[in-house]
Amino acid sequence: MQLFRWSKTHEVYLPEIDAEHRQLFQRGSELYKAILAGAEPDRLSALLTDLLQAATDHFEREERLMRSAGFPSLAWHKQQHDAVRKRASECNARVAAGESEARVELLKFLSSWLCDHTSVADRMMGAYIRNWQRRERALAS
Repeated sequence: MQLFRWSKTHEVYLPEIDAEHRQLFQRGSELYKAILAGAEPDRLSALLTDLLQAATDHFEREERLMRSAGFPSLAWHKQQHDAVRKRASECNARVAAGESEARVELLKFLSSWLCDHTSVADRMMGAYIRNWQRRERALAS
């Protein structure tokens, strides 16, 4: 099974957002490969922390962008981000309690969620933001 495989179907055509999405896929893949290779728990924890921090930072940037553009589905989109934050927190607590399989469970969830989210919700957001940016440029000229 391959997790965190990036493809064109995940592009939202906002260069900064697409770059961040590719980084999330890359970090997730790196963690999954480290798990399969039997990396030390400290290394796995560091990789997971890095992935989750990158996701948190990305969600915050996306939410600021949607807020500034007046994206009408911001609350719905943020609920999806909040669900990931909650699931990650729950799995982290399980990993801290010694349930190492929670890490793989979280990765499978994140990989599936990220694929679905970028392909649908983020594409909707991307279309809205691109139109908003065009409108802003037209008004400025």
